[in-house]
Amino acid sequence: MKRAMLIIIVCSALVTIGAALKCEVCYSLSSNSCSGHYETCSSSQDRCMETLTQTSIGDVESVALEKSCGSLYKCMHPASLTAPNYRVSVTTLCCDTDYCNNRTMNWKTENSTLNGMNCPSCFSKNSETCDKLIPLNCTGNETHCIQFTASRHRGSPVTMAGCATENMKKSQGKAAFWGDSIQVSRFKAFNGGMSLQAGCLPTILAILTAMKIRSTE
Repeated sequence: MKRAMLIIIVCSALVTIGAALKCEVCYSLSSNSCSGHYETCSSSQDRCMETLTQTSIGDVESVALEKSCGSLYKCMHPASLTAPNYRVSVTTLCCDTDYCNNRTMNWKTENSTLNGMNCPSCFSKNSETCDKLIPLNCTGNETHCIQFTASRHRGSPVTMAGCATENMKKSQGKAAFWGDSIQVSRFKAFNGGMSLQAGCLPTILAILTAMKIRSTE
């Protein structure tokens, strides 16, 4: 009886090992494709992932691609953020069969259709504050306003504010950066409509004051 139980346990373990997902693992800092080695994922990793990060700072564009084992909760919808002279777009693809991330990702094209949202914006290098916020008309799925400061270990901080997608907001800005070493502080999210109303408040008060003065004349 004990021998039979031992055989069952061993067979179950072999089935579990055999069922583990196998994914390609590699990264590239210059292309939307890469080739690497294959890894057997851990029991908590049930997806093969590909993450393409496209960043523009002024006229300088960069790209980072990572293929790895991952989990379902990391399979987010596209995330993007736009600030003055800065834009980042992150696309993540997930699949659940062996070697399924052995492919080339398509470049993400920018949706330039205005969505009616207006956010205060800035992009300030080597600073933990923004000296000046300027209005920015949001486009596509960027329907949230966020602001935060980001830095890496022994690196200079950068502070940015602008239009963001839901997933960029949920990540508190971390999705904008490749790798896990980024640190985000002073994160805040706010409603663009509220900011716009606040910007109109001085004008409204001036009109009401003028009306009051005229009524007393």
